[in-house]
Amino acid sequence: MTSDVPTSRIDALVRLLGDEDPKILGVAWDHLERIGEPALPLLERAKRESPDGRVRVQSERFLTEWSRREVFRRWVDLCRGPEVGLEEGAFLIAESEYPAADLAPYRRMLDGYAGVLRHRLATARTTEEAVRKIAALLFHEVGLKGNAEEYSNPDNSYLNRVLDLKKGIPISLAAIFILVARRLSVPVQGVGMPQRFLVKFRGPAHELFVDPFGGGRLLTARDCAGILAEAEVPFRGEHLRGVSDREILTRMLGNLSRIYRSMKDRRRHERVAAMAKLLS
Repeated sequence: MTSDVPTSRIDALVRLLGDEDPKILGVAWDHLERIGEPALPLLERAKRESPDGRVRVQSERFLTEWSRREVFRRWVDLCRGPEVGLEEGAFLIAESEYPAADLAPYRRMLDGYAGVLRHRLATARTTEEAVRKIAALLFHEVGLKGNAEEYSNPDNSYLNRVLDLKKGIPISLAAIFILVARRLSVPVQGVGMPQRFLVKFRGPAHELFVDPFGGGRLLTARDCAGILAEAEVPFRGEHLRGVSDREILTRMLGNLSRIYRSMKDRRRHERVAAMAKLLS
């Protein structure tokens, strides 16, 4: 980053953000990126006060992308650590798209769900009974559900938006279930089955599975094999193994990578692909 660039030069580059020529806009953007932090106050002012609407829009976009860089640095630190936790990782993924969002209320939301359940689970005699109570709260009272109508909407993968809209895809709904269950010390695991991400636990006689996308219904291994048969996927026992937090986050990012690639959104695709590569 350059710290000795005259303010007048930075100001001129900010004004060039309003140019309709994509090449000039790209040059201005690249120079501002190299200048770095000294340019941020002028960009903040331009975002609020510039008489040129294009400058206001591009300044805000630049500042958002700069904030995403800071999130990416925190992601690098997380991946370098000995463990990658699901909650911290999932919220950092959300922050990578929504860097200005205050995510503390969403953690408190999960705390609140667990708080309601803590009293209800006091009388639960088995893990299955506890799991049923968690599912009843999340999928019936709170109203979380699978977003079948807009399955490829990227917001289905960002926990803050899933909690806002009460809609998600199997893996994001499963992540919320797991995070609430962990707050209550209910032993569950994610299951990265093809076609449908599930949550599993040990029942009285055998393993059972929660289908978050299916409203929290409980499944047996035979039911899971039936889901795969409908999708013409040969069933293998390994499809029902428990997966690590790192694997859950990798699958989340893989989903986003495919979505952004299909949308031809190069910047977002490259960002989530880089985040996934760091996890591996």
